[in-house]
This record gives sequence, structure tokens and C-alpha cells, in this order.
Amino acid sequence: MQPVEFEKDIYFGIVAENLTRNLGDKALGYAHEALRKMKALGDQEGFDLWLEIERRLTDLVIENAGPASRTLH
Repeated sequence: MQPVEFEKDIYFGIVAENLTRNLGDKALGYAHEALRKMKALGDQEGFDLWLEIERRLTDLVIENAGPASRTLH
């Protein structure tokens, strides 16, 4: 059986959305903690995976923040 190829952007986007749905505002903090642990363990592959997840989480935070000020008419 051959390994299944997957689209990294889609995969990490799904992971980030699930973490956000399940952990809310704490999701980014958990990603930071996972990065710290992966680095301490010397797990480069795990670190790289969590780095991508953190990037997607950051993108979600920015997307959901909206403009700094809103004017209602």
C-alpha cells in the first residue's frame, strides 16, 4: 500500500479550525506550549508540524479580529 498524499494547507487548516472550535481563545497558547515542548525534546518534525498549526491559528485570529474600529450607520 502506498502512502496517501495529503494537501498540507487543507490539513493544517482543519487542525487549526478544530483546535479553535474546541479550545477557543486558548488554542494559540496550547500551540505555543507544544512548540516549546517539541523544541525541548529536540523533535524537529513535531516542531515543524506545530509551527504550521500555529501559523494557521494566527491566521484565524487575524481573520476573525475584523477591523480595529467599526462605524455603524
